[in-house]
Amino acid sequence: MSPTFSDMIYAPRELALWLADGLVARGHDVTFATAPDIETKAKLLPGDQTFLNLISPGISPEHSLIKRDYELDLIARAFKEAQSVRYDVIHVYAVAMAHYFQALCGSPVVYTLHDPMPEPGTLGYALFQKFIHHHYVSISDSQRKSRLALNFEGTVYHGIDTENYSFHPRGDNRYVFMGRLVPEKGLGDAMKACVLTNSRLAVASHFPASGEESDYFKTSLAPFLDDPNIEKVGMMTVKKKIDLLGNAKALLFPIAWEEPFGMVMIEAMACGTPVIAYNRGSVPEIVKDGVTGFIVEPKMGIAGLVEAMGRINEIDRSACRKHIEAHFSVDTMSQGYEKIYSNL
Repeated sequence: MSPTFSDMIYAPRELALWLADGLVARGHDVTFATAPDIETKAKLLPGDQTFLNLISPGISPEHSLIKRDYELDLIARAFKEAQSVRYDVIHVYAVAMAHYFQALCGSPVVYTLHDPMPEPGTLGYALFQKFIHHHYVSISDSQRKSRLALNFEGTVYHGIDTENYSFHPRGDNRYVFMGRLVPEKGLGDAMKACVLTNSRLAVASHFPASGEESDYFKTSLAPFLDDPNIEKVGMMTVKKKIDLLGNAKALLFPIAWEEPFGMVMIEAMACGTPVIAYNRGSVPEIVKDGVTGFIVEPKMGIAGLVEAMGRINEIDRSACRKHIEAHFSVDTMSQGYEKIYSNL
């Protein structure tokens, strides 16, 4: 969670920081075990900078080992402190290895799950079976669909610092897609819909270098990326991302998987930009159909997207902003976790 790697997309980094600061703002005494150079209103329990200094630019097999040892060291520090400082609750936000340390302290521990539930026969499934009695928080109700009967304490939706997301009362004539270039994110359908309707689409993502393209990229995406309606804007800073989302006509989110929570949806709506998304995963829990965008049945496919695009001017952009302020703010998220902590 170090600012050293602030250019990397990792939603739990910002969410954990917003939650820690949000709980402090609500009068709680919070200790945040994280990178040593993080800026937070909570008391900082820093990790070992030595590990972070070993990571050089680029990606190498050694990075995963460094990350593992850094996280193990940070977990050990947190649970060691918990042996002498009796915390009301220990909240593990994004480090699965902490399960092995839970028995070393007497404080109740709760884990927020960020990924889809694993399938039987996988390591993830086996680990959840091993720790099935631990306490969990889901980030959407749809995330809970699994053969595993985990001990869920509740669902708490993600919240964002709405002050960082300026409201745009009007968008331009350009749609936007923001996400990884993988099949489950559905960029192919978004591009086809825009090409069919002669609509502009800005694609914000990391584009592979020559020779590094996946088969999916070559066959399903590349043929459309040269169309004059498609603009490759690449990766961007937080400010540029907010400007891109806010100035868009709508966010296209035609996912092909059961996504537990799509952060970009609430980021777009916070800027006043409506969302057009397939009815998969958490979408119906986040988007208010006909009010903050349109939810399209996946079987309708591109035709459904095109129909929704033709109606997008029916959406009141101020309603999108109010929806996020009411249901997906940092304070709402903090209150949700307060209830979880109180129950524990």
